[in-house]
Amino acid sequence: MAIQPGERIVVETPVRQRRRMAGPGIVLTAISVALILDRPGRDFGLVIGLVGLVFFGPITISRLLRAARNRPVLIMDADGFTDHGSLISAGYVPWREVQQIDQRSARRRVFVTVTVTDPAAFRSRQSAWHRFLLRINGPMAAGDILIPDNVLPMRPAELVKTMRRLHSAAAQRRTPSGGTDRRV
Repeated sequence: MAIQPGERIVVETPVRQRRRMAGPGIVLTAISVALILDRPGRDFGLVIGLVGLVFFGPITISRLLRAARNRPVLIMDADGFTDHGSLISAGYVPWREVQQIDQRSARRRVFVTVTVTDPAAFRSRQSAWHRFLLRINGPMAAGDILIPDNVLPMRPAELVKTMRRLHSAAAQRRTPSGGTDRRV
C-alpha cells in the first residue's frame, strides 16, 4: 500500500459501535449515583458510590461525547499517525519515532500497541493528565500507545498490517538507498 504525500487513511468507529460502548458506563454511573442517594445510615454505600462515580463518570462522559461526535479514531499518512482512540490517546506520532507495532491481548481485550523509540520524550509531550493515565495503564499491555479493538471498524491485525506498511515505507524514504544507514 503506497500512500502519497497529502493522502490520509482515516479510521472511524461505526455509529452503532460508538453508542454500544457508552451503555455499560451509563449503567455503572447510574448505579454509583443510586448508591450515593440511597444512604439512610449506609456510609459504605456512599463511599462505594463516590468511588464509582469518580471512576466511571469521566469514562461515561468521554464515551457519550465519542458517541455523539464522529471524530476519527486514527488518521494515518506518509509522515505518521494521529491517535484519538481512547482517553489515553497519543495525538500525533511521526513514523520516525515508532520502534514497533504489534497486536497484544490484555484483560480480555485486544490492543494495537505501538512502542516508541524514546518513551521519555514521548511522555514529556503528553499533558500531566495523560501521563497519569499512562502510568496507571502501563502494566496493562506492553507498548507506549494502546489502541483498543472496541473502537476499530476492522480486526486489529488488519490495522497492524497497514501501520507496519506505512512505517516501513517511511523508513525507506528516510534512507537514500532504501536500506539502513551505514556510518563509516
